[in-house]
Amino acid sequence: MKFITVSELRLRATEVVREIEETRKEVIVTKKGKPVVLMQFITDEAFSLKPKRKEVSKNGIVSRMSKV
Repeated sequence: MKFITVSELRLRATEVVREIEETRKEVIVTKKGKPVVLMQFITDEAFSLKPKRKEVSKNGIVSRMSKV
């Protein structure tokens, strides 16, 4: 796990994100010496921007389905 300051993140944000993508290691951002943010890689499967829609089956059960 790597620690960086808010100031360092501001200067190197693109590089930090690229490093997280490549190594899959977490980065903790600190402010005034205290941890404030945890940055970590997330897969497409774990996080989807696709809106969900409700679907009602024949027996009346409501489920959430990804909109395709």
